[in-house]
This record gives sequence, structure tokens and C-alpha cells, in this order.
Amino acid sequence: MVTPSNDEKIFESELNILVRGKACLREGKYQQNELLPHYQELLAHYEKLLKLTRKIFKISDAQGRVLKKRESEIRTLLDNSNQGFMTFGRDLLVHNEYSAECVKIFGQRIENRSVTELLSGDKVDLKMKLEECLSAFFSAGTDELLKENYLDQLPEMLIIRARSINIEFKQINDESGQERIMVILTDVTENLQSQERVEFLSYHDSLTSLFNRAYIEKMMPQISSSTSLPLSLILVDMNGLKLTNDVFGHQSGDALIVRASQILRQTCRRTDMIARWGGDEFLILLPNTDEQIAGVLMDQIKVDCRKVKADPIEVSLALGGATKKHGDLSFEELLSIAEGRMYKNKLLESEFFKKNMILNLKNVMRTRCFEGEGHTERIIRMATNFAKLLEIEEHSPEFMDIQLLAQLHDIGKIAIPKEILGKQGELSAEEWEIMKGHSEVGYRMAQSIGEPGVAKAILAMHERWDGKGYPYGIKGDRIPFIARVLAIVNAYDVMTHDQIYRRQLTTQEALGEMIKSSGRQFDPKLVEFFVEHIDQIVSVEEAP
Repeated sequence: MVTPSNDEKIFESELNILVRGKACLREGKYQQNELLPHYQELLAHYEKLLKLTRKIFKISDAQGRVLKKRESEIRTLLDNSNQGFMTFGRDLLVHNEYSAECVKIFGQRIENRSVTELLSGDKVDLKMKLEECLSAFFSAGTDELLKENYLDQLPEMLIIRARSINIEFKQINDESGQERIMVILTDVTENLQSQERVEFLSYHDSLTSLFNRAYIEKMMPQISSSTSLPLSLILVDMNGLKLTNDVFGHQSGDALIVRASQILRQTCRRTDMIARWGGDEFLILLPNTDEQIAGVLMDQIKVDCRKVKADPIEVSLALGGATKKHGDLSFEELLSIAEGRMYKNKLLESEFFKKNMILNLKNVMRTRCFEGEGHTERIIRMATNFAKLLEIEEHSPEFMDIQLLAQLHDIGKIAIPKEILGKQGELSAEEWEIMKGHSEVGYRMAQSIGEPGVAKAILAMHERWDGKGYPYGIKGDRIPFIARVLAIVNAYDVMTHDQIYRRQLTTQEALGEMIKSSGRQFDPKLVEFFVEHIDQIVSVEEAP
């Protein structure tokens, strides 16, 4: 850059000559010299020429700065365009100027490197093809169509250092008119991966990576062809997914779905097509498979389900199959047959599933909820004896509900954080609100296993006779009878055994506390009866 001080340094000798010349004229030494006029004229022209030269130099310097700035801007633009730009000529060697993206793509500086080696890597056939086409291009003279044809034969996509690179070859001329080829390289790896992901999700379930309904519907003409006969179909419905979602959250529900899909993958054959058909349903298509083999596969799926540990809910599947032996059944009809059989099996297995579910939930209670040793067993025994003494008919629905309530009355606590359940000090207001939520969780769980009467009782276990309980503040006879019975039994057992927050009470102390709470927390008539028959109720022998 030329500044006033730099300008004077550059033209220092010329300026000194001009200064000395003017000094000579002022001194008047050569007044009588006949060459003086010519000298004056020459000095004037010299000064004029020097001014013009300095002006031209400044203009040239300013233009140079503009060009340099533009070059820098273009270089910055190219280096940040996420594209590689490089040029080469007849010798097929990369010129010194190329964009920074080229270094990223090739992992090295590339000036004077063979363009064919850079693009081909260790692929000898590709290197030969590149050399052949590019050499032919530079030998084609002025035949533009022939040149374009050679460029069209070059690859548009290459894998370079495990990346997908889109390549364009463009004919250009440099400032001297020499033919050059510019190569534009674009890393499209992420774009292709995104495109592949979109295509994958079009026909796959995002959670399990199994095929989805859209894929099955697309493939139906091919699957339904005579070459696939006999074609068997298995419809799979998950048991307990709603319960898992309601109690443990949708993350646990998703994990249960994934575990079910893994069992199906491991059990089915490579030729079988497994799809997630709906929220809690899977569909398995078995080409060239008769009814007997499909039955064996369904039995094996059941066996494999039992091998998987409950976490916290076991994988339980209801299955229904159907087989198409000839071309007289549509896919919809085949699916309808399988669906009917699946729901029939689901109904037949419901009691077994319910028992297993209750057992699993009780196991979770023991490990996660700080339940005292033998608490549930004692509650079941005392509730059974209490019900018999109240002359509730054994094996009646009410009697069975009391026994089931004894098992599940605190089941909602499995959704309460351990930190709150195991806290030794007093709960904060926020923690108490969380703790009170276990009644509603227990209600949803009982509903999920088809026990609406027990569900209502669980919800009312912490209601009070005086209406000051939770969650709804109902009182008196509006509280379900079996909830009033079990509330007394549960309170007695809790008071007579050590808890995290206090020591156990004696029988008489506990009964005294219950009498104090009679008519406030507990049904007064039931408390009176309980106290009167305490020995029979707590007895390990069944009440008559």
C-alpha cells in the first residue's frame, strides 16, 4: 500500500533531482548560459512527468488493493462454500490454486498431484478410464461436441476416503487462452444418508426398525402370488403395554415394544417378514409355510417370551394365525381370521396373564418399595379372616375382591421415586403430593388388568370416614366397603411392625390408636368389630 511517506521514499532520488534543479535556477549561476531556457523547459517537463508517474503509481496501487481484496473475498467464498474447486491442464496435474475444501476431501495438499490418482485412489481401472477420457479431451482440438462427449463419460459420483463425493468437470480457459478443466467436488454424504433415512422410515418402524404397515401393503401383490403359497399369517398383540405406559411411562412402554420385536426377530426365520402393524400389534408373514409349521413357530415365540426377564413387566404376547392354501382368500380375509383367533387366545389366556402380572408387580413391590418382610402375606391373612368373620360369603365376588385388594392395595407405590419412599424424615409438601399420587396409579393398574371393583377400592384406600382423606375427600358410606375393611387391616399391620419412620407399637397401643381414629379416619362399626375379634383376625389359623 502506497502512503504519502512511502511515496516519497519510492521517488526519493527523482524528487531530489527536481529539488536540486530548482535550486540551481534560483541561485542564478547560469543566467548567461545559452542552454538555460532549454534547461528550464526540460526541468518543467521533468516535474510534470514525475507528478504524472506518481499519480499513475498511486492509481495502480489502489487498483491492486481492490483486486487483492476481491481475490481475498473470492478465496474466502470458495473456501467456505463447502465445495472443492481445483483446475488442471493437459499434463493432468493440479494447479497451485485450489479451495480449502479439497484438502478436507483428499486429506492432503494437492498442488502438482495427478488428478487421476487423486480421484481413483487404489482403483486401477478407474484411473485408466480417467486418463483415457481426459487425454482424449485435450487432444480433441476445436471439436466442442467431441470434448463434451468425453466429459460426459467421466463419473459423477465417487467414494473418496469413505465419503460420497459428487463431481462436475467443466471446460474453462485461462487468461492466456489455454484450455483448462475445473473440477467441482461436493461432499454429499450427509444428504445421501438423510435421503436413505427418509426412504428407510417410509417403510420401517422408527422404534423397532421392523417393516411398517405401508411396506406390507406395498408388497402384498408379490406376497399374495401363487409362488408364496401356502402363505401363513400370524397376528401378535402385546399384553400389558397400556399398564406399562400408564404406570412406568412411555419410555418403559417403548422398551417393552423393542424387547417384543427382538424376540420376534430371534425366533422367526430369515424368509419371514415381520412388521409392526399398530401401536401394540405385530404382523408376521410366512411365505411357503403351512399351518402346522406356523403353529410350531407360535409355540416357540411363547417359549422365548418366558425366557426374557421382566423389566419391570414381562413380555407377554397373544397370537393368532391363519393359512392361505389356495388363491381363494384375500389378504383382508386372512387377516380377519388371524385376528379372531388372536382375540380368542387373548381371552383364554387373560387369567393366566393376570396372575403373572400380579406376581410380577408384587416382586417389583418387594424390590423397589421398601415393603416390610411378610407385609402382604399378613394383610392377605388378616383381610381373609376379617371378611369371614363379617360373614362375607367365601368365593363371592366381594370376598375375592378383598383378597386381591390385599395384594394390590399399595401397588401404585412402584411408580413413586425410591428417594421419597425411603425417606426417613418428614416429607416436604411437594414430596407428599407425589406420594399421594400412588392411589391413582394403583387405580389405573387395576383397571388395566380388568379389575374395576378393586381399582375403585385402591383409589379410596386413603379416604377418611370424616371426608378429610385423599384423593377426592369422599366420606362415610360413599367409601367402598372393601376399602374401609382393608384400610383398618393395613393400618393395624403398619402400626405393629417397625417402619422407616418409627418403631412398632404393641397390640394394645395399636388398638388404642385405632379407637382414637374411629369415626374420624375409620368406619366406627368396623373398628369396633375389628377390636372385638382381634385375636381371630390376626391368628395364623383361618377364621371359621
